[in-house]
Amino acid sequence: MKIQSIKQYLPRKLFGRTILIFLFPIIMIELVVFVAFIQRHFEQVTSQMSEVFSYQVKYIINSAANEKKENKQELVNKLGKDFELEVRMITAEPSLRIRDLEVFDFSGSAFVKTMRKNFGESVFFDFSKPRKITLVVMVENQLLSVTVPRGRISAANPHQLLVLMVFVSILLVFLAIIILRNQLKPIIKLAEVSEAFGKGQSLYFKPAGSEEVRRAGSAFIAMRSRIEKQIEQRTQMLSGVSHDLRTPLTRLKLGLTLLKNEDDAKEMLEDVNSMQAMLDEFLIFAKTEAIEEPTKLDPVRLIERIIIRNIKKPQIIEFNNKNNISGLVLIPLREIMFERAIQNILDNAKNVSSKISIHLDIKKNFLQILIEDNGPGIDPDDREKALKPFARLDQSRNQNNHSGVGLGLSIALDTVRSHGGNLTLDSSQKLGGLRVKITLPL
Repeated sequence: MKIQSIKQYLPRKLFGRTILIFLFPIIMIELVVFVAFIQRHFEQVTSQMSEVFSYQVKYIINSAANEKKENKQELVNKLGKDFELEVRMITAEPSLRIRDLEVFDFSGSAFVKTMRKNFGESVFFDFSKPRKITLVVMVENQLLSVTVPRGRISAANPHQLLVLMVFVSILLVFLAIIILRNQLKPIIKLAEVSEAFGKGQSLYFKPAGSEEVRRAGSAFIAMRSRIEKQIEQRTQMLSGVSHDLRTPLTRLKLGLTLLKNEDDAKEMLEDVNSMQAMLDEFLIFAKTEAIEEPTKLDPVRLIERIIIRNIKKPQIIEFNNKNNISGLVLIPLREIMFERAIQNILDNAKNVSSKISIHLDIKKNFLQILIEDNGPGIDPDDREKALKPFARLDQSRNQNNHSGVGLGLSIALDTVRSHGGNLTLDSSQKLGGLRVKITLPL
């Protein structure tokens, strides 16, 4: 559970994750250097410099101890000038032992530790002045206040080292971003070309980048070529078979019309007409897929045009354009193919229902089209079978019980998938019949 909660905050793209992988060790190294080196350097150098300062303070204390009381202030002033310190005798005891010592003030902590080692626990400190530290020690029955600049007891080089570390880290990250962007371009391009191919578009792509990326790119090009060749062969086969069978079917049809037994001839003629319609659908679908190129279209306008063409039928067709998405999105579509796919779905619905509902909406990064009817629907166990060509369903909703030949839904599924989308069948909660759900990537 904790791992999942952490994953949601991680970058989703490869570029962001690579930068994170690159930054993590740099930050960890800097933290280790800061804690293990800079802190110790601060403390050790400050302790050494504080020892020198303590010798000067001891000299002043010893000199003042041997001097008369009335001359002590004059003496400490003179010694303070010699040591470049602010020294004075005070009578008021400080109220706090340490004031304004910050948590990460390593040099201040080292200074306090050194002073207490040399002068005992009865010493006072004041860190409230900027860039200065005041030490108060006991001299006989009086208090001696010594103010020293921070630079006298603190190392300055670690600050420079810290700035240098940060600057070099920023420079390295900047260079890494430039290199990573150059290395990730072929991967991003490969992803774009693959996504476009899933939508039925074949974009130019030349493998580039590292050896592994080049191999992946070359494998994709080879795979795309094989798929395109298979599609072309299938299209040619469907077109050829459909075209070649039309002539003998026409002769059979002519011969059946001359038979004397009209009842037998009528049944046989219906089968021939069904075969003729099947071949016509094959031929039209094959020619369209082979020739038509995708163009960016408004799906709302396309659906509206189909509805207007079918509005004269006895069925009631409702159209719901949720959020008024007309004109907001343009999708690359093979117009004739996609229009025929929607028409096939409507034809199936019109043969078994009296009311049809079409609903369009945008869900995240895809367009959703719902086509529902109030017919008998399709049993859940038969839905997968219904999407296959020539499937024989229950007679309550038999795809072959009309002028079609059982290819409507299978061709619609093939068309939607050729655009990078998907088509599924479900029960309609709204009308009680069948719901056809089409999703297309934006």
